[in-house]
Amino acid sequence: MTGEAEPTDSADFGLRNPLEIGTFLRELATRQDFLTVDYGYGQIVTRLLHVDTESKTFIFDYGALRPVNHAVLAAHKLRFGASPDGVRIEFTTGMPSEVSHDSAPAFEVALPKVLFRMQRREYFRVETPVVDPYFCSGQLPDGQSFRLELHDLSLGGVALKTQDENIANLEVGLTLNNVVLHLKEYGGVTLNLQLVSPRPHPGGGKLFILGFRFLSVPAQAEKVLQQLIAQLEIRRGALLR
Repeated sequence: MTGEAEPTDSADFGLRNPLEIGTFLRELATRQDFLTVDYGYGQIVTRLLHVDTESKTFIFDYGALRPVNHAVLAAHKLRFGASPDGVRIEFTTGMPSEVSHDSAPAFEVALPKVLFRMQRREYFRVETPVVDPYFCSGQLPDGQSFRLELHDLSLGGVALKTQDENIANLEVGLTLNNVVLHLKEYGGVTLNLQLVSPRPHPGGGKLFILGFRFLSVPAQAEKVLQQLIAQLEIRRGALLR
């Protein structure tokens, strides 16, 4: 753990039962969520490949650079972090070993003794229109412009859709400043976004879903988002009747 104080509207939930921890990690593996692994001298970004609750171990993917993988294997302690759906999780493991998974090298390590979930204030999330969708526009850190469709929206963040693998492979924690959400009759809202959970679309194919959290929401922007989210939920309710 980092030792940093959490906001007063958050609560830390520690999972200590190996079966619960294994089940939670297996869900991350199924969703192909990204995790960061701090090995003492740097970090790699990885995915969980297999979780075995019987042997109390899990397997995670090798990094792209051989020297870095050797450094991970030599580390006596690994610190994992992820933010699926904006909920921060952290856990620490011991030294990993090298194994073969699907004919490729990978890391295997024992399940952590405790897995912490930092549950911040939850926001109601609503899916945005598929036909004539809302979209956002902005610039990547390298200056490249982008335009992405919205997948869902809350007062705390937004999920965006893309088929661009370069955008889908952006580093977790990356901040995009002055992104404009184009919300049709509700106008445009300009916000700073931080990437927390990139993952493949559940439907498969080359579509990816990128979960971002809003770093701050000015009062006027929050009012617009509240009105829009309420209207979308009313429309959804009407369709279900």
